[in-house]
Amino acid sequence: MSTSNTKGRKSNAKRALPAAGIQRSLRRFYKRYPQARRTINAAAASACILAVIGGGSLLAISALSPKPVPAGPEVEIAAPAMGTLEVGQGSGSDVMTAIVEAPTATNTLAPTDIPATEVPATEVPATPASTATLEPAPDPEQKPDDGLEHSVYHQMAAPGAEYANPAVNNLVSTTEVFSEESASTVFATTEGQIHMGSSTQYATLEGVTTFRGSNYRDGGGYGVIPDNPSHLLVAWKKRIHGLDEWSGVGWTGQASVVRWPTDLRAQMNINRAKKAKEGLTEVIYATLDGHIYFLDLADGEETRKSINIGAPIKGSLAVDPRGVPLLYCGQGIYDVGGKRVACGTRIWSLIDQKQLYFINGKDSHAYRKWQAFDCSPLVDGDTDTMITAGENGVLYKVKLNTQQYTGAVTVDPKVTRYVYQQTAGGKVGTENSIAVYNNYVYFATNIGIIQCVDLNDMRLVWSFDAKDDIDASLVIEPESDGVVALYATNELDKRGHNGTCQMFKLNALTGELLWKRDSDPIHQNDDNGGGGFATPAVGKQDLSNLVYFHICRTKDTRGMLYALDKQTGETVWSKSLGTYGWSSPTCLYTASGKGYVLVGSSSGKLRLLDGLTGSIAAEVELRGNIEGTPAVFDDMIVVGTRSSIIYGIRIC
Repeated sequence: MSTSNTKGRKSNAKRALPAAGIQRSLRRFYKRYPQARRTINAAAASACILAVIGGGSLLAISALSPKPVPAGPEVEIAAPAMGTLEVGQGSGSDVMTAIVEAPTATNTLAPTDIPATEVPATEVPATPASTATLEPAPDPEQKPDDGLEHSVYHQMAAPGAEYANPAVNNLVSTTEVFSEESASTVFATTEGQIHMGSSTQYATLEGVTTFRGSNYRDGGGYGVIPDNPSHLLVAWKKRIHGLDEWSGVGWTGQASVVRWPTDLRAQMNINRAKKAKEGLTEVIYATLDGHIYFLDLADGEETRKSINIGAPIKGSLAVDPRGVPLLYCGQGIYDVGGKRVACGTRIWSLIDQKQLYFINGKDSHAYRKWQAFDCSPLVDGDTDTMITAGENGVLYKVKLNTQQYTGAVTVDPKVTRYVYQQTAGGKVGTENSIAVYNNYVYFATNIGIIQCVDLNDMRLVWSFDAKDDIDASLVIEPESDGVVALYATNELDKRGHNGTCQMFKLNALTGELLWKRDSDPIHQNDDNGGGGFATPAVGKQDLSNLVYFHICRTKDTRGMLYALDKQTGETVWSKSLGTYGWSSPTCLYTASGKGYVLVGSSSGKLRLLDGLTGSIAAEVELRGNIEGTPAVFDDMIVVGTRSSIIYGIRIC
C-alpha cells in the first residue's frame, strides 16, 4: 500500500557444505538427544557492571570486553554522489548470473497424500583435503529449550477444512514450478529434503542472524537481560545518511548481531584493531541510505567499510546461521535519482565483502512486475538451501552449493521458483519474511492470502483468506499438545480507512482458524497504513501464555499493544502507546525467566514493559520515528530511526 514514510512506496546431501560437517553433526545429535543440549548449555550468563561517569556518559565493563570501552564518536559517512552509484562492491560484484530454466512443471492444486514416515538421518560428508575445517561455532547457550517431544517438530500438514483446501476455496488459481535442477533432485523422496528443526536449533552462531531470529520468526533477542531492569541508557550513536527522500532505518529494519568464532574472524576483512578484539560481536545493519554498515556492538565503531548497493533497503538482512561467512539481503526500492537500478536479493562473502550472486527481481516467470524484496532470507543448513520471497509473486528456493576454504567461500546457486496466480482482485507478492516449520514455508500476499507450501515438492498444501493486506511476518509456535500455532495480523487497507484489523491464530498444519480478534477502531487520517504492520511476538518462559500484537492508527493515529491469551485470544492487558508504530515488539528475559516486551513508536520513544502487566519498566526518547525493529544481544539493544541514527542502548 502507499505510504509517505517507507513501506509500500512502497540435493543433494553428498554435496553439502564441507566445512560445516562438525556443526551439522552437532545439530543432528541435539535433535536426537535434546537433553544433551541442556546439559552442555549450563553456563551462566556473563556479568555486566555499569557505571555512570562524568556528565552521565556510560562506561560498560562485561565479560565480552575485558577493559572498559567508552562510547565511540559519531562517524559521518557520506552517501555517494548520484552520478557515481554502484551496485555491489569490488570485483565481480555487478555480475548478473544468467539463468537457464528447465521445462515448466505445473503443480496440481488437489492435495496429495504424503507418507507419514520419519526421514532418516543422512551421513555427514567427508571434508575434502583441500578444505580447511573451521572451529564449529558455539551452540547458543542462552536460548531456552521448550522441552517438547521431537515428533512435535516433524508433523505433516494437510487442509483441515474446506475454506483452507486449495482445491475447494479457489483462492489460488494456478501454481507453477520452474527449476534449474533436475526433477530427480528437486523432487527427491528423502535424500536432500528440507526438514528444519525448532527455532532454538536454527543457528549455530551466537546472536540474531535473521529477522526475528529464526525460522519461526519468534525471537529477536539473544541471551539474557539484567534482573529488575529500570533504565535504557544510550551507549553510542552512529550517524548515517539518506538517499532521495529515504533516510535512516525503515520498516522492517532489524540488524543482525553476531559473535564470530575466533578462527573465522581472523579470515575476515575486519579492521585490524577490531579483528584482534577477543569476543568481537558485530552489528550488520541495512539502511535506507543504500548501505550495509558493520559496527562493533560495544562502542558503535566501524569494524569494516560499508557495502553500498546504491538503492534504499527497507527490509532486514540475514547472516548465514551455520557460521558460514555469507550475507543475504533483499532490496526494497529501485527508483534512485529518477532512474531505475537493479533490484533483487544479493549474496555476499563476509570474508572480503564481494558479491557472489544476485537474484533479479525482474523475473520473466513472475506474474507481477514489482521487483522489491523486503523478506529476510532463511537458510536450511542441512540441505545448504536459502529460501526467500519477493513482491513479484515468486517464492525462491536456492540450492547454494556452498564451498568454504580458508580465506574464501563460494556458491553455485541453482534456483527453484514457485509462482502463483490469485483469483481475488489485488496484487500477488510478499512483503513479509517467510517462516518455516519442518518442510513447510508460510507467507502471505498483498491481499491477505496466507499460503502453506511444501518446500520439498513445491506443492500448495493449504491457503487461507485473511481478508486484507498482510505485511507483518507470520509467527510459528509448536505447542505441547501437538498443535502448531501460526499467528498473523492484517491491515486496514483494501477495506478502506475506517474499521478494524484482525489478529489471528491458525493451525499451521491444517489452515484452520483457531481464533480471531478484532482490534480497537482504526482511523487512518493520511497515506500511512493502519492496522498490523508489526510482526507478533510470542511469549516464552513466564510469558508462555501470551502473544503480543502492536496495532497502529487506533483511535486516530495512536498505537495499541495487546497482550492476548494464546488459547482464547482474549485480552489479558492492553496499553495505548500514544502514537502509532510499525516496529515489531520483542520479548526479552532475565536469567530467572522473567519476561519483558520491548517496543518502539513513531514518536521516538522506546519502551521496556513488564510482559505480564504492561507496566513500564524503563523507557528512552530517541530522535526520529522508530520504524525498524530492535535486535538485542544480552543487555545491548541496537535500533535505527528515520532520523538517520543507529543507536546502541544498554539495558540496566
